[in-house]
Amino acid sequence: DDLASNGFIAIAPDLLSGKPGEDTNTYKSVDDVRQAVSSLPREQVASDLKVVAAYLSHLPACNGKLAVAGFCWGGTQTWLAMVSDPSLKAGFVFYGSPSASANEFDKIKAPVYGFYGEKDARVTSTVDDTKAGMKKASKVYEPVIYSSAGHGFMRSGEAPDAEPPNMEARKEGWARMLRLLQKL
Repeated sequence: DDLASNGFIAIAPDLLSGKPGEDTNTYKSVDDVRQAVSSLPREQVASDLKVVAAYLSHLPACNGKLAVAGFCWGGTQTWLAMVSDPSLKAGFVFYGSPSASANEFDKIKAPVYGFYGEKDARVTSTVDDTKAGMKKASKVYEPVIYSSAGHGFMRSGEAPDAEPPNMEARKEGWARMLRLLQKL
């Protein structure tokens, strides 16, 4: 909704629904959904994301400049999209690591922008190696680590009782992403 209100077409694909026997609404808990999502085959996710991009590119309102953004597991899948789809103009990785895509940086055709919380050691600890890998592949990677913010600051930072560092990181991260999208 926030992206659409700023003039962008935005789709949040449900990568579980539509699979045989799968419907997101039938899962008993959020943990069950997380387990199902994390067990999706990498090739299937890459293929599904390409289908979403193709759908978007054929919308009459689309100008052909497609970008992908993801949060946590979705941030990791943003890396997958960037190595799998050369039509993408930018990737926005929110607290996601490249994982299996790290050995495929040479396939990336567009800049990748990272958004990380300083207190999110598990993910933020991967940033230096990612920078080195992207530099070795001669690719653009611009990460920002937001001071004292934690994992998931884009969601937690909008809560009424949000901690100030997460609120500030969300505000700065959102403004940064919009500036970068407008330059595409």
